[in-house]
Amino acid sequence: MTNQSAIRASKILVVDDQQANVQLLTTMLQRAGYLNVTSTTDSSIVCDMHLDNHYDLILLDLLMPHMDGFEVMAALRKLEVSAQPSILVVTAQPNHKLRAMQSGANDFISKPFEHSEVMTRIHYVLQVRLLQQEALHHNKFLERTVRERTVELRRSEEMFRELAANIPEALWIRDVDQQTIQYANPAWQKLSGIDAVAGDPLEKIFKTIHHDDLLWLTNDRRKARAGQADNEYRLVHADESERWVHARSFPITNPTGNSPWIVEIIEDITQKREAQQQLVHLARHDALTSLANRTLLYDSLREALVRADEENLVVSVLLIDIDYFKIVNDTLGHAMGDALLCEFAARLADCVRPGDTVGRLGGDEFAVVVLTPADNFNASKVASRITKALQRPFVLAGQDVLVTTSIGIASYPIDTRDFETLLHYADTAMYEAKAAGRKTFRCYNPEMKERAIRKLDIQSALRLALDRGEFVLHYQPKMRVDGGQLASVEALIRWNRPGYGLVAPGDFVPALEEMGLIVPVGTWVVESACRQIRKWQKAGLGDVRIAVNVSPKQVREELFIAHVSAAVRDNRIDPALLEFEITETTLMAHGESTDIALRSLKALGISISIDDFGTGYSNLAYLKRFQVDALKIDTGFIHDITTNADSATIAVAIINMAHNLRLKVIAEGVETQEQLDFLRDHGCDEAQGFFFSKALPEAELSQHYRQANGLKAEPDATLFAFAEAGRA
Repeated sequence: MTNQSAIRASKILVVDDQQANVQLLTTMLQRAGYLNVTSTTDSSIVCDMHLDNHYDLILLDLLMPHMDGFEVMAALRKLEVSAQPSILVVTAQPNHKLRAMQSGANDFISKPFEHSEVMTRIHYVLQVRLLQQEALHHNKFLERTVRERTVELRRSEEMFRELAANIPEALWIRDVDQQTIQYANPAWQKLSGIDAVAGDPLEKIFKTIHHDDLLWLTNDRRKARAGQADNEYRLVHADESERWVHARSFPITNPTGNSPWIVEIIEDITQKREAQQQLVHLARHDALTSLANRTLLYDSLREALVRADEENLVVSVLLIDIDYFKIVNDTLGHAMGDALLCEFAARLADCVRPGDTVGRLGGDEFAVVVLTPADNFNASKVASRITKALQRPFVLAGQDVLVTTSIGIASYPIDTRDFETLLHYADTAMYEAKAAGRKTFRCYNPEMKERAIRKLDIQSALRLALDRGEFVLHYQPKMRVDGGQLASVEALIRWNRPGYGLVAPGDFVPALEEMGLIVPVGTWVVESACRQIRKWQKAGLGDVRIAVNVSPKQVREELFIAHVSAAVRDNRIDPALLEFEITETTLMAHGESTDIALRSLKALGISISIDDFGTGYSNLAYLKRFQVDALKIDTGFIHDITTNADSATIAVAIINMAHNLRLKVIAEGVETQEQLDFLRDHGCDEAQGFFFSKALPEAELSQHYRQANGLKAEPDATLFAFAEAGRA
């Protein structure tokens, strides 16, 4: 079996109380070719499972109920050394890693998982274990062989020389009384480059030991019992190259009857040492970029803070996030994404001084630790250098990729004297840079903390808002421009936050997006709109069409179409009474999945409108590809349509183009009679805005509708009658 085959055949146990983590690690291992992978979420049975199966490697989560990872390691270490597995701990807590290594862990994997790091660390741990097992078995074999055959070798020197000449390890025998060499095999001569023969002084061999190791090695062997020793040291070849060796010595009977001779078997462990050093490097460096990882970066930061106090320096932390990296990763593939991260890391390292620390915290997030004199600190210069360096595109597989960054800066002791707070402030500043439109940097200031607290307060309240029924829908009428009838209404979400009243969408929808709650809330909006259509039908108001805004994440959601179909079916409504408004960005991103979703909606009978047309990509090809039904002219063009010639020209062009493509046109943000007259004169189909009505609660809209039409009237209210009712 080859070395790689043996590693792939290793028995591996995955231990984590979270089934999702177990499944993820198991899948990663199996896809990488590991054949014997077992898992459990019960840490209390790990020792029994190991005694039954003799695992080579255990991937062990530290934080588990009942019996945590440290207790499991303590139990495993009570077993005989030969029965102990290698342990790779899994943790998201940097402060647990040192304790884990002290408790007997061989290495660790950081959460969240990064595929390249996980596979690299598992491979190296298993490789070192395999090398150690091979060395142990071989050494035992050699010792047993030498002891068993020494008696025979006394009778047959020729048989001894044949044996010693054919073992791969270096072997030599010394006479302690005479301080001479009795024998050195060919492997010794190859390892040292020195031809030693019987009768040569021991000094000839001792000269091959590295001068830095000779003194301690000599003292150690003097203390050894009966000539038995086990050491690792450096051996210098005759060509002055250095090799690490593992030497084991033991006594054998002296044929002359005097003091025992000493046999020394020497194994070249240079490759194993390099593998161990690589493991140490991986423990403190990012596997993909070779930059400092979170552990090393934090250690460097702590050292910098101590130095800052001693030398009156300022320590600045720059947290750097690549803008829209996920889009690059999803569009070009993970291999190209990894290549971009490596190129970015190299360019980032070129922007700092040799004494500064550059690290990768994970994903597309990096950090720089900078020390500057207190009277001349300016971390903004570093941020500016980084921004300037990124103006040149990255060339990946012959393709130019231009990226920008959001950078947050916090400084010690100016902003805070606390380690954790310093990192938190830098993170807060980075999110301020993102909120400012990305492609920039921000230095921390106290106002940011207040905004962050408000944001956290909103996010905490939003997590419970849906379950508590705090979201409501208001409806803004869309009117036919030519005849004045009510065409439909647009459902607009409001948050009725206890103690605050109604909160406008702009103050909480971005938070829903960031928190990943936009999909469940969006599903609630669709279901609520369907219920409202049915409710109005039962109330005798007829078939009122409702338009719903749909986010990009909803469209990409796997169960999106199923949820929409269920809402239409459960409320027994005509799907033609539903209209989904999506942005140009939604159409352009994830084209294939969006195409499938929109075609499915069209098959259900739901119409599609492009919201805020003219402010995004404005790619005419997608109008045909995605089979849209209507375009909504953005408010920005309508606002000054009667006073700005450019806005007027753009609006007229959109109307004409849409009609040529047999698409309906809706104008948003109509506020004056003059705007309405302009739109009517140029053939716009529908309009909405404060000129007609603000968005109204369901009950108020129903009341105005009845007043404008009469209790039993068909939905044909005039534009102005409804506008008066809406503004009343």
